[in-house]
Amino acid sequence: MKAEELEKKLEVLFENSGFEIVDIRICSGRSPVYQVFIDKENGKVTIKDCEIWSDKIGSFIDMNSLITGPYILEVSSPGIDRIIKKPKDFERFKGREVKIVLKKPFDGTRIYYSKIVGYINNTAIFENDLKFSMDDIDEIRLNVSDDEILKELNDNKKE
Repeated sequence: MKAEELEKKLEVLFENSGFEIVDIRICSGRSPVYQVFIDKENGKVTIKDCEIWSDKIGSFIDMNSLITGPYILEVSSPGIDRIIKKPKDFERFKGREVKIVLKKPFDGTRIYYSKIVGYINNTAIFENDLKFSMDDIDEIRLNVSDDEILKELNDNKKE
């Protein structure tokens, strides 16, 4: 099963929960690893949240026979440099600095840094008149500053 298909099937679990699926990645191996990245509408994702969602997701997968054969399920937060890929992500993180990695070079480079302006008709819009079709983008991630990283480290020490 492809990541997009699995995400669509799992969405029912997340309705009105205050959580969302940010991304799903599948790593092949002897037993495939399904990495599910979740985020919380208000606040940070905790280890306890990941444990709870791992149980819910694993049970749902098994009860509905979504994956055949042995598999490994990993549920985690998207991290401080979370991926931006859904239309609602562009609205939520409007004005934030991002790193854009294209599938093919444009004007001699595949990597751009800019701020999110918006999203219209499958096109990501950034400052300085940068616009890319989502089909041409390999990945967009929040580009966090050193101050944000230090704040995150300090906040994690307090927990």
